[in-house]
Amino acid sequence: MDTKYAVVQTAEAHAALETFVEEDIPVAAPVLVASEFSGPPLPNNQKGSEPYTDDEISITWEKGEAQPAAFRDKWFAIAFAAQFVAVSTTAMVVASTISWAELFSSTDSDSTTSNNDYGGDDGVSQEQAAPGIAFWVSIIGISVLVAPALSIFSMGLMSKNAIGMITASLWFSIVLSGLVAVFSIFVAPLVGIIYGIFTICLVSYLKTVKHRIPYAASNLKCSISVLKSNLGLGLVAIGSMIGLVGYILSWAVAFMFTMSLDVMKDNTGDDNDLSPLGGFVACSFLLSFYWTHEVLRNIVRATVSGVVGHWWFVPAEAASFCSTAVMGSATRASSYSLGSIAFGSLIVAVLHLIRNTLHNARNDRNGGILRCIAACILAYIEAMVQYFNKWAYVYVGLYGYDYIESGKRVMNLFKQRGWNVIIADNLTNRLLGIMSLTIGILTGLCTLLVTFFVEEFESKQGWLGVGFFIGFVIGIVLSGIFMGLLSSAVDSVIVCFAEAPQEFNDTHPELAQEMNQTWKDAWPDVVGTVIVGLGGGLGVV
Repeated sequence: MDTKYAVVQTAEAHAALETFVEEDIPVAAPVLVASEFSGPPLPNNQKGSEPYTDDEISITWEKGEAQPAAFRDKWFAIAFAAQFVAVSTTAMVVASTISWAELFSSTDSDSTTSNNDYGGDDGVSQEQAAPGIAFWVSIIGISVLVAPALSIFSMGLMSKNAIGMITASLWFSIVLSGLVAVFSIFVAPLVGIIYGIFTICLVSYLKTVKHRIPYAASNLKCSISVLKSNLGLGLVAIGSMIGLVGYILSWAVAFMFTMSLDVMKDNTGDDNDLSPLGGFVACSFLLSFYWTHEVLRNIVRATVSGVVGHWWFVPAEAASFCSTAVMGSATRASSYSLGSIAFGSLIVAVLHLIRNTLHNARNDRNGGILRCIAACILAYIEAMVQYFNKWAYVYVGLYGYDYIESGKRVMNLFKQRGWNVIIADNLTNRLLGIMSLTIGILTGLCTLLVTFFVEEFESKQGWLGVGFFIGFVIGIVLSGIFMGLLSSAVDSVIVCFAEAPQEFNDTHPELAQEMNQTWKDAWPDVVGTVIVGLGGGLGVV
């Protein structure tokens, strides 16, 4: 049975708990936060009662509850499915009309002609010819094995020494910026001065956030624990990536075929001009591309949030490779919550399309400044919507609310608990980005080493760089999947810690004790739980 978790915030909490247990639905107990968690204990207010306040900070809120299985924001799910089917169907129809045998025959003929231009079968052509199948199997196989192994190993390193590695990532940014400033001062003095100022700012930033690093590290440790216990999340992310690649190929075929039709061109002007219908269709294709990309990415984010919720409240359901939490969360995110995810993703896709349209029209001198200002404003609005979506999808994955309700609840949670000082902390994302880059480089070096043992490769020294580059790209992509999962898990841990710190103490006492102690050390004078944006965006403290 795919069980869910719920949180009860009423005076009849104990009676409700017994009822849910009888129905085999695990429930989180009401939060009575002791002094070691957030100062004065919170009262058990019922919905509609007067809120408890202390120093003009309201600390009551309506806690989330797992929603019954139902399709939410279904019209957006239907619209998304319709455009997806339309693009895929067009691509399949076009593919069925192509003579693939003639196409490949033409490609082979061109390749043979190219080889003859280099002298037929002489030594030059042998050096220029592409390596055999053993080369490609070696570098791809090694990359696929090494990158995930290094990612899992790096998670172990970060878990054991999270504070040191976060600090090291900050110093890495400072040193790198300083080196760029030193070298640039001799080539482009203005650039060197700018980077010098930026380096000073980074040093100041390090001093400012130094006392918050242990708290960030404790959140990262929790996220690593979730991911290591549910590595099946990696399969969900890889499946999403494969689906995106397949869609991109289908989209490219459908787009090129559709835009090549005569009706899409403006016959009265330049051959490259589109007719009004052609412009509308082109914009529709671009919107479809942006929308699908956002949806597939956010399905993974909502799935991670659901798994974190199970791990937080019912650890037994999130303790294996393809656990009940992974399967259930992925199913809900791609079915019942698909409409909510498509709703938020459509807003971002529309803003992205408008901003790119303005950006591509920058060569038009008429209203160029106004267009630039509008593009900048849209960029900030898009960033704000993405920030809103990031937290809304946490509630979508945790409880199954619709898009609007999820956004309201998570923002109300932040507001009502007194987290009213907004800062930008990029501690975790900086470390995850550096780890992904490092894994990419190490994977490339491994593929470079292995190619020396491929016998037929010895005479093709020019392909060494190709082998390294392919290994590097595969390493970046695969490690980026794991690091992206960690980033999403951190956001979910933040919300869960805000809503249910006592439940965390009951299910994971060691991690809870460390998180609460590091929080106290970071904000000793603040009454009430504090939140820090660890996922690369704005956070709340």
